Amino acid sequence: MNFQRWSRSRLLLLSLVIALGIGALVLWQLQESRKATWQRAQATNTNLLFTVSQVLQNTLESVDHSISHSVAMIERAARGSAGSGNVLAIAGLDHSLLFAAVPGHGQGVQVVVDDYGRILRSSEALPPADWRFVETDYFKVHQDHADAGFVIGTPFMARRDGQASIAMSRRWNHADGSFGGIVVQTLRLSMLHGLFSSFELGPDSGINVILSNGDVVVRFPYTGMHVGASLGGTENFERFLRDGHGNFVGVAAIDTVERLYVFRHLDGFPVIVNVAQSTHAILGGWKRNAVWLAGATLVLMFACVALAVAAERRLHSQRRTATRLRRAEHELRLVVDSLPVLVGYWDDKLINRMSNIAHLHWWGLAPEQMMGRHISELLGQARYESIKRYTDATLAGEVQAFELAVPDKKGKPRDLAATLIPDHGDERVKGMFVLITDISERKATEMALFREKEQFRIILESIKDGVITTDPEGRVIYLNPAAGALTGWRLDEARGRPVEYVMKVEPPEGGVITSCPLQEALKTRRAVKAKVEHVLEGRDGERVHIENSASPIMDEQGELAGAVVVFHEAGQVRAMANRMTHLAQHDALTGLPNRRRLETVGRDALSLARSEGHSVAFLYLDLDGFKQVNDEYGHAMGDELLLAVTRRLSARLRAGDVMYRQGGDEFVVLMSSINTPEEAERLAIRLIESCRTPVGVSGKVLKVTVSIGISQFPGDGEDLDELVQRADRAMYVAKNGGRNDYAWADAQLAEVTPSDATQDGLRSHREP
Repeated sequence: MNFQRWSRSRLLLLSLVIALGIGALVLWQLQESRKATWQRAQATNTNLLFTVSQVLQNTLESVDHSISHSVAMIERAARGSAGSGNVLAIAGLDHSLLFAAVPGHGQGVQVVVDDYGRILRSSEALPPADWRFVETDYFKVHQDHADAGFVIGTPFMARRDGQASIAMSRRWNHADGSFGGIVVQTLRLSMLHGLFSSFELGPDSGINVILSNGDVVVRFPYTGMHVGASLGGTENFERFLRDGHGNFVGVAAIDTVERLYVFRHLDGFPVIVNVAQSTHAILGGWKRNAVWLAGATLVLMFACVALAVAAERRLHSQRRTATRLRRAEHELRLVVDSLPVLVGYWDDKLINRMSNIAHLHWWGLAPEQMMGRHISELLGQARYESIKRYTDATLAGEVQAFELAVPDKKGKPRDLAATLIPDHGDERVKGMFVLITDISERKATEMALFREKEQFRIILESIKDGVITTDPEGRVIYLNPAAGALTGWRLDEARGRPVEYVMKVEPPEGGVITSCPLQEALKTRRAVKAKVEHVLEGRDGERVHIENSASPIMDEQGELAGAVVVFHEAGQVRAMANRMTHLAQHDALTGLPNRRRLETVGRDALSLARSEGHSVAFLYLDLDGFKQVNDEYGHAMGDELLLAVTRRLSARLRAGDVMYRQGGDEFVVLMSSINTPEEAERLAIRLIESCRTPVGVSGKVLKVTVSIGISQFPGDGEDLDELVQRADRAMYVAKNGGRNDYAWADAQLAEVTPSDATQDGLRSHREP
């Protein structure tokens, strides 16, 4: 045991040494590679600086030679004349001789300026402008210092072409040695950009030309940014001035980018040139390669150690796996044998390879006896042939489920449910898992339930009472033929619909039903008292007086499973009594509920509103101009008009709103539930709009409008009489305000007297 542990430790130690050696070798190689990359960049930038410096040196020397030539010719002409004749002498110089040394066209322009800053001569035609050279920095330098020599000015934007340029100048003197003016040569910076455009140093890198006072002349690649900016006083510029030439790594003051600077001063000129390449551009490729190589090395080191660890663990894992497999096999066998179903595995030749102990209990064959048997030996050839299509489909890759009847070891028939699940291999089905459940008891129960259900169906279809059953949400599940005959619905049409849609009922005295017995049974979970009277409206519109009762249906756990309603026709005597009750509470002309009905329904609505906490609205309507129709055309025409207007008004009501006739041309609309006052206002507007169109009656076109007063419970009163009276008063306010409008009741509203009535002869308003 100790030897094995020592062997494993030595293997791990050896792998660790190898991994560390690989890491050290790669690290050394990376350091050497970085050093070589940096040295290459230094050498390349030094060569580039030499090339750039030579080009710039030659350019400046060419410009200086041109300026010096022009100064010499001007001073020679000045010596040949005296006083103000200098200007005439300069003006008389031959143009081609004076500017013979000026660089080619397109690089800039050379001008001769006198001591007042005025242009005397120029190598190219200049646009008219106020050329004030006297204010330039280089003019002042030459004016104050006779020995200034070659001066480079601050970069500027040229007026003649809008190009960024620099001015280089020398002083010229009169014959007596006094200041005569300057000769200025401009140079477009874009020309220098053209000279250096072929150099590519990478992002955040470039070539900089700086004057000895710190002003930036130009940066390449040329963008125009930072031209003219001053670097005076910055750490990098101070090093340029101090060392003269060389290289160093520094952070730029302008953009805070770290760069390698290679620099030098131009001989004979106040100019510093540097090549500045960002350290990221120099080492970016090296860093990417280093990251990749370091990552690969770490992976290799880890793999080396991991392989050693894996090799050490492999043998131990194999032994542990074998132990676990034996334990898992034992546990699986316990689980499979404890199942009350047959579980087995059959290969693609239908030979048994595994079975549980249930086979012994059902068919008298232990699992070891099942092993190697063909399935036909268990079922018999005839029964095997009957299920062969299922086994073939399973071996083709499809799950199969079917039922069969097989006798057990005692010869007792068993109803079985079999499920065959294919075992998919890499390229084909290798076999199938078989799960068989004994469903004999379930089948017997189903048969008993079917017989019982069939008995109930025959009973329900034989009785004369209508029967409708619903689910807990009140949707129809079943209705018997008697219910179908009374409602006009077939079962297939009614199933799934709300019961109130199939069985439309209302109270015998008319109006909207306030509580459906079946919905009440569902809500309260209690039986509704028997022989509740309603009027049933059939699908064809026929109305029948019925007696009905409803009860909830509860399941074994006491949960609501639905409800049942039983109903039958009430008979002619009951129908006549209900008809008389209806006539007593409805208007004979319009068929609308009357004032007596309003008193009953209105108080019920207010009581319900108090208990549930919602609002009720009353709209008091009076027709404008109706009395004139009665007086002019007679009561028969007035009755026809009243019927036509009533139909219009009723058509604009919401579901649940009811209109009652108070008498004459006055009506009350009861809105039994509103959420906001705006709902009552919107209904009032709709009713007013419905009467604005003239009505055609018996060949006459009659015009009536409606005035409406509105009161609301609980804000405008607590009882029915008070609310109706206040709506009545508000109606007169609408009339007195111009008719054809509505008004809200006000608790402080003054009582309206009969003298306030409008001039259309309306009834006198009764005092409250």
